[in-house]
Amino acid sequence: MVTIILVCTGNKFDEWYVDNILYMICEYGKLEYNKVHIIRDGEGSYYDKLKMFKECTDDVQYLYFDLDIIIKGDIKHLLREEFTLLFAWWRHKLHTPLNSSIISWKGDKSYIYDKFYKDEDYSRIKYHRGIDEYIYKEIEYKTYDKVCWSWWWDRTVKDYSVCLFNHGEYENMRDLEWTQKYLLFE
Repeated sequence: MVTIILVCTGNKFDEWYVDNILYMICEYGKLEYNKVHIIRDGEGSYYDKLKMFKECTDDVQYLYFDLDIIIKGDIKHLLREEFTLLFAWWRHKLHTPLNSSIISWKGDKSYIYDKFYKDEDYSRIKYHRGIDEYIYKEIEYKTYDKVCWSWWWDRTVKDYSVCLFNHGEYENMRDLEWTQKYLLFE
């Protein structure tokens, strides 16, 4: 059993992004899933992602995607039982070498949420740059090999099955010629 997790809080993304990612998972990702868990209640910040660890604790396989990505090929290789997220190989380390646009695990990882919210004020100050740094410094994790690239850092179409449109690039995601064949159009 596979559960897809999406976070759509705040007003950054409209419903099209939710529908689009599910369309791409089925149409191009070649991944069958049993359930979709969408987190909609939140403040609209990256901290809302932590709710997935509180809400998704069954003994099943989980696969999380940010909404600002293009799936253009098979993604079954992203399923991991161990807690796994992206190594941001496409850029310098910055404050963390991690990127949480794709995360996979099996079972209960609620300790990730609990540890952060045990002292929420302290955690938000210490990890004001987001949950990637929190995971990097506080949580045991595995990383994927090179499984995607970031359009922000390299505007060349690559052979990977996933392209990230982070750093505000989601606004351009729908306008590029090469992305058109992967997008859901009404």
